[in-house]
Amino acid sequence: MNLPTTPLPPTPLTFSLSVCAATIVVAAWRLGRRRSARFLLVGCTALAIFFLTIPSAGAADVMIINGAGCQVTEEDAIGIFLHQDLYLRVDYPNTHWRFGLRNMGMKGPQALDISIQGAQYTSPQYIIKRAGMAEMFVPYDDRSETYYDMSFGNNRMDQMDPADLPATNAALVSFRTLQSGHYVRDSVPKVAVECRDEGVGWLCKEPGNHVRRRIQEVVVWAVFDAYNYDYIIEYTFHEDGRITFRSGATGYNLPGATSKPHVHNGFWRVSTKLLGRDDNEALEFVHVEDASGYIATDSLLPIPNEETADWNPLQFSSLLVQSQTQTDDYGHLVGYQFYPYNRQGTGHFQETFTQHDQDLTNDNAGEDGTGSGINNWLYSWYNPNSYLLSYLNGQSLGGTGDGIVLWYVGSAHHEPTDADNQMGSGSRTGITLVHWSGFEMVPHNFFDYNPLGGPSRCGSGEDLNDTKFLGMHQH
Repeated sequence: MNLPTTPLPPTPLTFSLSVCAATIVVAAWRLGRRRSARFLLVGCTALAIFFLTIPSAGAADVMIINGAGCQVTEEDAIGIFLHQDLYLRVDYPNTHWRFGLRNMGMKGPQALDISIQGAQYTSPQYIIKRAGMAEMFVPYDDRSETYYDMSFGNNRMDQMDPADLPATNAALVSFRTLQSGHYVRDSVPKVAVECRDEGVGWLCKEPGNHVRRRIQEVVVWAVFDAYNYDYIIEYTFHEDGRITFRSGATGYNLPGATSKPHVHNGFWRVSTKLLGRDDNEALEFVHVEDASGYIATDSLLPIPNEETADWNPLQFSSLLVQSQTQTDDYGHLVGYQFYPYNRQGTGHFQETFTQHDQDLTNDNAGEDGTGSGINNWLYSWYNPNSYLLSYLNGQSLGGTGDGIVLWYVGSAHHEPTDADNQMGSGSRTGITLVHWSGFEMVPHNFFDYNPLGGPSRCGSGEDLNDTKFLGMHQH
């Protein structure tokens, strides 16, 4: 495994402990021969204990991935006692991300305090308070089984191993817990970080001038253990400003029901707070064709109150959260748009919280899963109906609370097939391929210009004036 390594610089703590360790060894050897060695041993041991029981004086960041066009830095990474929770920075040539990661109760890895800097922004712009899964709902088609796969207890995250990573541009990191005023790493890593080539971000090919820009993505992923199923939970921070949220179901089929079809419904919660302000509003984008399918009209429809919304593929529908006051250089309000990721179908069931694809609520105090009673759903299991429906109470959206919350249901239907067999088995007891679902956040007028750079055009544009081209362009 060729993983990038970063030498850790010596600190007063590590230097002192190294000196004391050497001194203790020598002093122990000479203890019976010199009385002064006994005092040296006691003093140095006390000094070591002193350094081990206080936080180090200064934080130091460590670059954990240093790839071509992609660097990832772990903040406050040196020392036994740390000053802050786990935060990572991603640096691309044109774009920069910063975000925290936390293992929160029953729901697995949550991303928090997400900010981005790119294009016209010369400082990080805050966009998300916290994002993560709220539930994984798995009803079987015949309803012989119905599972809430995030109801099995706290801290269901599996250890991540070096073998889970690619050979280069990857690293493992550990969650942290707050203890007596400082942070301590988990004993084993539970988060994988990878920098991947995403492909072509843009290109332009004209006679005599071919230009393109390949882009990178940083994928942060962990594994939530739901007994026979393992769920890969991913956050992907793209160089062009997108964020992808995915859950992937793998593992093995339920013993005794290995051939029964079922649906994995990932239930997500994202609390947006664009630009760190409370002036956000929500709209729905729709594209409507006329009766003949010849002319279409695009509209942004205001969503004034907390309500549900459904994805309509015939209208390219999506939800948009934007600032009511902040505009770009063209006078357009800046925001982020939510799109389905690789949507293959939608699961709507008897359970009320699944009957709509998306819900919009205010981020009111106590409704983020860390409150009391049913509002403590991050750490004590409650049926999503019990809390979500109480949050959807018709308040003026954006009028109260600390931002706007999107609740999103993404479905993956698993019809067991012969590919689920172990070789030579025929009973579908093998390891299943990953079934993915999720959504994306995409910048909407957030950038004044292409955040990946590039020329205004390539070539002379002579072909645009070619009469043959103009004739062909009429459909």
